[in-house]
Amino acid sequence: MRTNRTARTNRTAGTAVAAVAAIACLGTLSACGPDNGGDQNAAPSKAASPAATAPAGGTGTGTGAAQPSGGAAKPSAAGATGAAGSRDVPAGAWINPRSIPLDATYHWPAPAGTAKSVAGAPTFKLQELCHAKLSPDTADLGTGRAAAQSLLGAGGPDQWQAQQTLLYEGDPRPSSGVAQSAHAVFSDLREEVKACAKTAPGATVKVTSPEDANYFAATVTVPQAGGNAVTLHEYLTAPDGTVNELAVWTTGKSGAQPKVPWAGPADADVAKAMDSALCTTLKDC
Repeated sequence: MRTNRTARTNRTAGTAVAAVAAIACLGTLSACGPDNGGDQNAAPSKAASPAATAPAGGTGTGTGAAQPSGGAAKPSAAGATGAAGSRDVPAGAWINPRSIPLDATYHWPAPAGTAKSVAGAPTFKLQELCHAKLSPDTADLGTGRAAAQSLLGAGGPDQWQAQQTLLYEGDPRPSSGVAQSAHAVFSDLREEVKACAKTAPGATVKVTSPEDANYFAATVTVPQAGGNAVTLHEYLTAPDGTVNELAVWTTGKSGAQPKVPWAGPADADVAKAMDSALCTTLKDC
């Protein structure tokens, strides 16, 4: 009788040990085989690493840092913060002020220092003067992921002002779609300049860039109330997933020459300076 009770006890203990082992195997998600050697026909599951896991309500960035919920993060008040690949306009994206036309006279401040974020789609200077809007096909692309503007100069009577507007669609390296979106907006804006006389009666447009150039430059004159006119030198590029506008303009009596005569680098040199800042920042040259 004692022998039979001992055998039953041993069998019970052995069953309990096997059950515990099975539970432990499942609890650790290990690939336990029949011989507990870890070999199975099915591949073991792979748990996502913390760096690649997106927090709830945010978007994974690969850095492990939590992102704010509720959509894309907005640029800072300065509109110029954020490293390459972030959702802000990169801080180094702004043109070197020494490359802006008429810098010898106006000594333009650094655009990054006066930049302000823009909610939604920005209004480019050419659109303001030509009373133009993006076409329905590109209107959604015009919202971008971040946008900022920097207004330079006091802009007194017959003085020149400069403004740079950046519509940052995002880092183009992971996907060509970002660059394609930026170029679609760029193409739309270029056509808006060419059609300025239709949307702003009396306007004149002189395109100064070659037809096959990867940038667009034009001189636009738009009549204003009271006998004044705005003369705008417009530069557009679309480097690295960003729509980039540099506008330099003056307001004075229609037909009169500005107090400071127009002077500046060649159009291609201005466009190159606009592109190189972002290219260097994203290390995509």
